[in-house]
Amino acid sequence: MVDIKLIFLVFGLFISLSVAYYSLKVFDKTKANISTKKIIDSTQEKTPFTDKLTVQLSRLSFNKEETKNNLVRAGIHSDFIAQAYYLLKIIPLVFCLAFIGYFYLQGYLEFLSAFVAFLISLLVCLIVPDMYISSKGNANIRHVSSRLPFLLDLMNVCVHTGMTLEASLDYLSNELKTVDENLAYVVKKTSERAKIVGLDRALAEFYDLVPTTEAQSFVMTLTQSLKYGSSVGAVLASLASDIREINMLNLEEKIGKMGAKMSIPMIAFIMVPIVVLIAAPGIMRMLG
Repeated sequence: MVDIKLIFLVFGLFISLSVAYYSLKVFDKTKANISTKKIIDSTQEKTPFTDKLTVQLSRLSFNKEETKNNLVRAGIHSDFIAQAYYLLKIIPLVFCLAFIGYFYLQGYLEFLSAFVAFLISLLVCLIVPDMYISSKGNANIRHVSSRLPFLLDLMNVCVHTGMTLEASLDYLSNELKTVDENLAYVVKKTSERAKIVGLDRALAEFYDLVPTTEAQSFVMTLTQSLKYGSSVGAVLASLASDIREINMLNLEEKIGKMGAKMSIPMIAFIMVPIVVLIAAPGIMRMLG
């Protein structure tokens, strides 16, 4: 018992020293930045408190690009959450471990119960958020991919009114906010990148945001149309029709698989009780 208590005490001391070290490190950097600004007498406008807090949190985060991309795919576009994502997971875990260690040292929990609580804390604080964000991101990708025919129809209307593809993307990025926020965000990102790196590169990055076969067809078709100068309106209309047919075929395939999937619950919940009802009278007579 004494050895286990010592292990918890050493573990708590290690966590406390680590938190204190990183806190002092951040404090020193912040103090140095403030001193530098005072020396050069900066005349820049005051930044909001949230921006300052985001800058401070960025020093405590890692895997920034990957985390931000995963959150964006899940529909979370806040820079503050992206910078504080790991802190939002680690801080509750530290509190849970502190409570578990306290209750164990006080004798309210046995070692097995404390170990199970420790594993549950790790699961809830570290693994469950990543699983939720991953599943939400995959769901959003499928949703945006299913809305591509709608986007293509709107782009076709804009092109027929005399707008270019860049202008139509810029216009639709604002109009789609009231209809579909995730689709509007992807279109807005594509429009912003098209102004900087060109439409070809922006379309390639569109596929990075929505990595599906429908998005790949969308990107390749528009790229080929821009490269060889074919009619964009006809291409958009035919592509929207093709993607709708693909979605319909996928839906029919899922419906076809539904019968095989329903056979297992039918056997478990229908056939087994019927067998019991048929065999029960004979068994009762034999026992009687």
